Amino acid sequence: MDKELPQNPGNIEGEKMKSPTGEELLTLEELAERLRLHPDTARGLYRRGIIPGLKLGHRTLRFEYSKVIEALRQAHDPAAENIPH
Repeated sequence: MDKELPQNPGNIEGEKMKSPTGEELLTLEELAERLRLHPDTARGLYRRGIIPGLKLGHRTLRFEYSKVIEALRQAHDPAAENIPH
């Protein structure tokens, strides 16, 4: 489920990372805020394979919001009820 992305040496500090499709990549905390979940709950969804994530290096995770929403809806996960319409 994880995709390994190469580190972006040209990434300027504070500049948001983008996925290969151009979508902004969210941190775990940013994702949890958008989903109105606690970060531990979002992390659990990732660890259980319910939502996809991109693992960058040893400890860094990033998420594509549109893919997370799609995965939650397909899994009929209760977290999908928190998604703003």
